[in-house]
Amino acid sequence: MNIKFITKLPYNSNNIIKICSVKSANCIVVNNYLDIIKLSANIETIIKYNPNIDTNIIFDISKLSTRLIDVFIYRITQGLYSFNKYITKKTIKNIQFFSRKYNKNGQNIINIVESANFARNLINEPSNKMIPNTFANYIKTLFKSKSNVNVKILNSYDISRLKLNLINAIGGYSKNKPNMVILDYKPKNYKKTICIAGKGVMIDTGGYSIKNVKGMNNMHMDKEGACISVSLFNNLVSNKNKNRIICLCPLVENIISNESLKPRDVVTAYNGLSVEIANVDAEGRLILADTLSYICKNYKPNYIIDIATLTGSGKYCHTSFSYFTTNERLAKYVVSSARELGENILRIPKWVEYIEYIKSDIADVKNSNYNCDKSEDLMASLFLMNFIEKKYRNNWIHFDIRMIGPINSLNVAEGYGSILKIINKI
Repeated sequence: MNIKFITKLPYNSNNIIKICSVKSANCIVVNNYLDIIKLSANIETIIKYNPNIDTNIIFDISKLSTRLIDVFIYRITQGLYSFNKYITKKTIKNIQFFSRKYNKNGQNIINIVESANFARNLINEPSNKMIPNTFANYIKTLFKSKSNVNVKILNSYDISRLKLNLINAIGGYSKNKPNMVILDYKPKNYKKTICIAGKGVMIDTGGYSIKNVKGMNNMHMDKEGACISVSLFNNLVSNKNKNRIICLCPLVENIISNESLKPRDVVTAYNGLSVEIANVDAEGRLILADTLSYICKNYKPNYIIDIATLTGSGKYCHTSFSYFTTNERLAKYVVSSARELGENILRIPKWVEYIEYIKSDIADVKNSNYNCDKSEDLMASLFLMNFIEKKYRNNWIHFDIRMIGPINSLNVAEGYGSILKIINKI
């Protein structure tokens, strides 16, 4: 997908789609976020049945309200995204936007979309093409030439030696052993350290808490948190963010073997807490737990962000993600950033007293099966809180992102743009 702004509409062209905020002839009317979401979900169909439009598409947004331009571009490119790496005869879409009053600001939103597409291409890689070691080596190569980025790869031996036992318990018994990618960008005279943790489950069968056929179908996308995290890191480094950014991605396969983790097993986490494995299919919070503890012990973060597909927050209509934080200033950043890109969000209640429901009767804590109805996103957040030192908890945000949204049958990295904006505001 190639994207750019143009300063002049071609004469007598038939491949122009007009977008307006006021009803006009031959123009699609867009007045709000829902109009844009619905149009984005149907844009491929509109193009398919328009004989005048092929791979070159021009959106005339000169009569679209300025407040909706970024939202429109961000969302419409989600609808137009395709993953064609393994298609023999592929086409590349050339998407152009015309707006006299916005061209000077257009590069900012294009930068976000191109970075989001980088994440999307990683997320949609099949699990046989992207195993933990493949992912780790790809990232190592990606940042090899960047002198201001330190890349560290923990292999399965390192993970075992460091007693990252929850990561090892999930991924250590697959043929494709776990890795942990650690990226560290340290600009001169930085004042803040921001740590980003991304869940990287390359394939999730549910383990011995096995999923059914339908539930397993898109589980190669369960690495979305790691893919988004790496792409965010890449964008922040490329745009010379003023803060130190550390990105940590545990990479595992959650599959069945003769030694795999079983329900009701007990594992001692990196921070010393014993964890009852009530559900092997709640594996994302386990690998994140060790990662968050590792962050707290080895760095002095001013802010901690974790990104994961944990509980299917997408069950809410058109929701890009839900989020948990006890910090009201950070919550305001989340709300304002999501509004700028038209991403619908829900805040998980900050009911920290409910952390008592995380207790197990055979270990310190358990990873699922809590006696608290309809609260999976809250309980997952509070489970993770056990692995963040108390002094860091108020500057932590947990993002529970959705895997498949209403706009595209592929994963389009919901929440990417909002989270990038949030980090840039910190």
